[in-house]
Amino acid sequence: MSKQGKGKIVKLSSARTRFVSIPADVAGDDRFPFETGEEVTVRIEEGKHRVVVEKVE
Repeated sequence: MSKQGKGKIVKLSSARTRFVSIPADVAGDDRFPFETGEEVTVRIEEGKHRVVVEKVE
């Protein structure tokens, strides 16, 4: 499958919350580390201009 693909940031209604769509090729990869409904930690790495998503420990 694929470790990389183009997703999209989605905003629903007037809420400030944003959602990230993950391409099917990435989400369907057997190495994809998350299950539907699983809680994750989301943090910003300012110096690298990226958002990191990790399993809650």
